[in-house]
Amino acid sequence: MKTALLLASLLPFVQGTPTKVMPSPASKTFVYMVDQTSTTQPQTWTHRVAEAGDYQLGMAWVETLSGEEVEVTIRVGKRALRTVKVRPGLAPTRLETRLEGLAAGDEIRVTATPKNARYRLGFQLALCTPTFPGAKVFQVRDFGAVGDGVTDDFAAIQRAVAATRQADSAILRFDGSKTYRAVGLRDFTEEALFALKGAKNLKIEGGGARVVLHPPDSFAQLDDAENVQLDGFQIDYDPKPYYQGTIRKVDVEAMTIDLEVPERYPVPEVGKNEFRAAFFGRSFFPDSPGARTGRGDNLYIEEVTRLDSERRVRLHIRPSALNSATPDAVMKPRMRRAAEQGATEFVVPHVKYAHRGRVNLITRSARVLFSNLRYESSPHFWSLITHNTGPITLRNMDLKMAHPETELFVSWRDGLHIKNSRWGVLIEDSDWDGAATYDDSFAIYSRAQKLVEVAGTTLTLTPTFESKEPFLWRKGDWASVWSPNQQNLRGMARVVAVDATSTGQTFRVTLESLPTAAAAGDIVLHEESLNRGSVIRRCSTSDIGTDSSSTRFRCADVTFENNHFEDFRFWFHAGSNGPRPRNIVLKNNWISNQETGELLFQQGLDCLLQDNQLVDVTLKFTDGSSNMREENNRSIKKKKT
Repeated sequence: MKTALLLASLLPFVQGTPTKVMPSPASKTFVYMVDQTSTTQPQTWTHRVAEAGDYQLGMAWVETLSGEEVEVTIRVGKRALRTVKVRPGLAPTRLETRLEGLAAGDEIRVTATPKNARYRLGFQLALCTPTFPGAKVFQVRDFGAVGDGVTDDFAAIQRAVAATRQADSAILRFDGSKTYRAVGLRDFTEEALFALKGAKNLKIEGGGARVVLHPPDSFAQLDDAENVQLDGFQIDYDPKPYYQGTIRKVDVEAMTIDLEVPERYPVPEVGKNEFRAAFFGRSFFPDSPGARTGRGDNLYIEEVTRLDSERRVRLHIRPSALNSATPDAVMKPRMRRAAEQGATEFVVPHVKYAHRGRVNLITRSARVLFSNLRYESSPHFWSLITHNTGPITLRNMDLKMAHPETELFVSWRDGLHIKNSRWGVLIEDSDWDGAATYDDSFAIYSRAQKLVEVAGTTLTLTPTFESKEPFLWRKGDWASVWSPNQQNLRGMARVVAVDATSTGQTFRVTLESLPTAAAAGDIVLHEESLNRGSVIRRCSTSDIGTDSSSTRFRCADVTFENNHFEDFRFWFHAGSNGPRPRNIVLKNNWISNQETGELLFQQGLDCLLQDNQLVDVTLKFTDGSSNMREENNRSIKKKKT
């Protein structure tokens, strides 16, 4: 499309004074952008949909600068999806909204009607649905992939992917009736079956095909990708990143556990793990004899040795969890608990291949859809979804054990690790064995910054956790300044400039104005990388495994609706390095929690809990939580007291 035509297609129908419509980037994902400067006039912005699909209004806000109020309404056709009335205050009101199931020709209209007020407003409109009109179709068999479950098809699949990426738009198809074994290098090099850095306009169709990877390899890694879909695969690993054994003896003083490993696993390898010093397995205490639900402890393994037969092994447990995230944790009390409370089984990490790699990575990408994917095990992290610049959708993306009647493992670390994205992630119609994920089932969070120094309107910042990420900050973004404990908002302002040239862990951000009372020691949040507008709906977790489904929510503007979460620990908190949880919505969910019996908000702000069924769960708001609204929640007691 020529530039003149592109800009003409973006021009809005405006009532009142002229508005600033920003040029679209060279993509079809971001179809409309507005940055309305200060005005007292009513405005209307209209976009007619060219491609059918789901759309998302992001980077969206309105600020009333003075006067009474401004009313903003978002419509599709004649249907009003959202209306807000905004008065002057310390912060703008966010307008992130999902516009789903639109047809070509539908009209999206945003109107602003001031009432004796001066205001400004901004938003971007993005297409979420990948589309592939006129795509060239490739067959993976034409590049030598056999799909017999024995032949190593890794190189053939790489050739097929390379060929499809030469086309302007392409679809790569697998035979859904086959099993593709992908090994590649047999050392510990992490390779991606689908390495899609910079990929554009590409769909990979599995049709239900099974892919067997060799750990620590990953299924897909996307970086700077746009308009990409992966659909219809079953994914597993061989060798498995774990095995299980029946506990025959626990010697607390010797710090050893003797196991007998059943025939369904390969003969276990013995020795020391040479890759990761903090190398843990899980004990299992069933809820009742023979149950596959229960509890367990992390126990850190120094070495695995063989006993009197190839299927009898001894685990040598370390005194502490040194070099882990909890280095001071002592193992002897956990060993004593295993002995006294009758632990029956132990989930053991493979001495070579566990705790390595990641299955999926989506970073710095936009308009990506993972759909109809089933993962049966993960050697370390399952899915890292970080720093994305546009909409990401996970639809019917399951993490489920193939044999829950016998197994207790699906992942050694986090399930969905979602961090610092400019657009919210949509996760829907997905099912997870959360109690068999041995870290957070969800980790949706953003990183707070600490204010080191103030010079005029320039703030020197340093991260509260890990390394600095100044690349997240852009001119025009919003930043908020809070008191050190985030109990009080100093104010918000837009970014004018970012200086990342300073050495060490600091960088500088210049704001259009300095919030009142901002001072060294305050917390500064980048309001545009809070994963705003994320939605988790129609998903489920099971309680099969050695743990509950644990979570870490350090986020804002996230909605959970119509989910069924068994033994699920909801915990919203800022911690020492995240944002205060605010604008969280939990609506029409079924939630149980056998571990703590709580649904906990620490420092919650402006949250809504409505029409939820809470099974043996008590709502708990602590640490100065404010404006926490409860509507029509139903408490159900099942536990025997």
